[in-house]
Amino acid sequence: MKIFINAKTQAICDSVSAALNELDAQVHCCYDDETADTADLSEYDIIIVSTPLRSEFGLNYIAGVTKRTSACIICLAKTELAEDVQNRIKFTGAYVLPRPFTKGALIQTVKMAMLARDNMQRLRSENTELSRRLDDTKIINRAKCCLIQYLNFTEEQAQQHIHRLAMDSRRTKREIAEDILHTYTSL
Repeated sequence: MKIFINAKTQAICDSVSAALNELDAQVHCCYDDETADTADLSEYDIIIVSTPLRSEFGLNYIAGVTKRTSACIICLAKTELAEDVQNRIKFTGAYVLPRPFTKGALIQTVKMAMLARDNMQRLRSENTELSRRLDDTKIINRAKCCLIQYLNFTEEQAQQHIHRLAMDSRRTKREIAEDILHTYTSL
């Protein structure tokens, strides 16, 4: 697991980093806003932002980070500000951990964020697969319509024809459907 920490001072970075020792994670600390703004965050699993930052409170930074990475974000905010911070950044999906916090609370929040990240990746993967299947079905149905229109097949005959061609040629139904569409229409 790789963790990026953005805080106002090196002392804050070191303190948060030390609390994460038992996680066996690679931790990179940054306490310079310009460096944090230009950092490549794509390789990190968790991004921890300790508010306030040097140049701003940190909410704009968090909003910008959500556009640059799929990492989970944990925002550390004073207890009296935590609820307001959560309401302002809820669209980002970031977790807000009220400060001061215990080492256990930080570790538990990181573990929960990782579980959420894993679930999101699984859902994205499933969504991609379902989108691909839907596209395949649309193309196959268009090819069946061509067979019905131009060769006077019934829907069942068109389905069987595409299935048989796919099996005989060891190609996917989509590839066969694309060939049919290419033959009878201009995709």
